[in-house]
Amino acid sequence: MLTAGQIQEFDRDGYLNIGEALNEEELAELTRELDRVLDKGPHGFAESEPQPVLFRDLAGGGGDYQTKKPVWQIVNLWEASKSFERLMYHPVLVRAIHQLTGFGDLQVWHDQVQYKPPLQGGATGWHQDAPLWPSIEPMTPVSAWLPFDDAEESNGCMWMVPGSHKWGCQIEYLMTQGHLQKLPEFTRLEGFTPPAEAELRDLVPVARPVKRGEVHFHHSLTWHGSPQNFSERPRRAIAIHYMTSEARYTGRAHPMQQFIEVQTGEPMLKAGPHFPVVCRGGEPICPPTAIR
Repeated sequence: MLTAGQIQEFDRDGYLNIGEALNEEELAELTRELDRVLDKGPHGFAESEPQPVLFRDLAGGGGDYQTKKPVWQIVNLWEASKSFERLMYHPVLVRAIHQLTGFGDLQVWHDQVQYKPPLQGGATGWHQDAPLWPSIEPMTPVSAWLPFDDAEESNGCMWMVPGSHKWGCQIEYLMTQGHLQKLPEFTRLEGFTPPAEAELRDLVPVARPVKRGEVHFHHSLTWHGSPQNFSERPRRAIAIHYMTSEARYTGRAHPMQQFIEVQTGEPMLKAGPHFPVVCRGGEPICPPTAIR
């Protein structure tokens, strides 16, 4: 359970590392599964085989698995791996999301792996999550981020701007900062003045290193990104994006839209099996014993 101090810290900063969430046995199983999928590559799944929704290079490598400076994105890894399906229901994650959002009913919007390979891992530019998910409103409030390698400055850990989740939607400004790619330049955000009424008004990016096995939560409007990985170590991590019982389908486009089984304006709680409910009345639900 989170303390009152931790919840206050998250409300102030827009992010929170609560420390170790997975034990070594869990980490070993999940890492093996992630490497199995990475070894297959984006074109290695048979048509009849359970597979992710997306497997692509966010850096625009055109499907070349050896492309220069790739950032490999895998969306809904849980659909290709029972181990990752169980992870979405992990009671440490679900209880923390419940406390940070205040909602008793929670479900998964989608998960997302970002893999920055050693020596050539690309940057993930500055952004906010919620504006990139227009299919649902209100916005998905909090995500859980777990690395499978120690994520440090040297191999492309996330950077965040404290208090930026209270500055509103600023995705248009952040899209102008895509030239910031390498670590020495990554924090040079220029040309923006935070709202005068904001609790925190200093535009000062902060490195957020996270150890393997720890979990880091961030608000969906918190400014964040990660520079290139030119180290000799990989940076493998997964974000699980949770929605609350308020979420409704807007009809607007997103890669997950094809799986939504409700009409525009209807609640996502009824959207179908691709959006599993993981918490009811503030209590985590046990994962399915038989999946697919």
